[in-house]
Amino acid sequence: MPPKGRSYMNLLKKGIGVVGSTTIDKIIAENHSTTKPGGVTIYAGITYRRHGVPVFIVSNMAERDLEVLRILQAEGIRVFSSTSAFSTQFVNDIRGDNRPQELLQQAMPIETGQLQPILNRIACLHLGPLHPLDIEAGALSALQNSNLKICLDLQGYTRMVQNKKVYRSVSDQIIAGLALAHIIKANESEYKAILAFFRITLTELIHRFKIEECVITLGRKGGFVQNCRGEIFQYDAAVAKAPLDPTGAGDVFLAAYIVSRFADNQNIPGACVYAAEIAARQVEGNYIPGELLSLDAR
Repeated sequence: MPPKGRSYMNLLKKGIGVVGSTTIDKIIAENHSTTKPGGVTIYAGITYRRHGVPVFIVSNMAERDLEVLRILQAEGIRVFSSTSAFSTQFVNDIRGDNRPQELLQQAMPIETGQLQPILNRIACLHLGPLHPLDIEAGALSALQNSNLKICLDLQGYTRMVQNKKVYRSVSDQIIAGLALAHIIKANESEYKAILAFFRITLTELIHRFKIEECVITLGRKGGFVQNCRGEIFQYDAAVAKAPLDPTGAGDVFLAAYIVSRFADNQNIPGACVYAAEIAARQVEGNYIPGELLSLDAR
């Protein structure tokens, strides 16, 4: 595998591939519910594209839901999708601090062959599995000798599904993902679960897997980034003036962070501030507005 420490500045000019499920999500809020597409392809994909980055999506959906991909195409995103018997479908209950989640059905895993058409068109790859089997193990293995900058959102590898309910549990699949990744991202509960799983500190995790930057989001408390030199950069959350829906805010944050770091050549503190501002706009409903994504009328 190529050394992880090489410089990748400005490689976003060539393009980025975003890989993971495009979901059909039911969002339950205090007094209403909505249905809209989600997943890393929607929120990170659109964020990259709105920053002028060429974006190539790899995802699987049921034929009846393929119209959702037109939202991405309308943003100027290239979509490489295979038809699955089912689309990945979540129920997210965001009432209060306890936010139970259900995974009602899953699209077929993304396979090695689906990645091949985009690999020569990109310099960076953003992996956003939503559950441990979202991207097949063979597809991860095939990336071992790639020369790509790889960013990995760890959320899918910290989930276990039983009777359609989602629980916090770290999958063995995380090892293959971490072995590839240059930049990783987790929220507070994910990061604590991962460290408990490996029984090591974050510094030890970074050294074991040769991670360049580890992004930890802590919600309203902001978060921090730790790099391979052991430097820790804390950031404050930007204030959302009228919080509506946090769905997708983590994906938006990470994509905005990557753009700021590797397209605008911003330092880590500056990238954190910028990403926090964009994520707050998403929570307010002012970045990727709900009406753009709503499926309630279909």
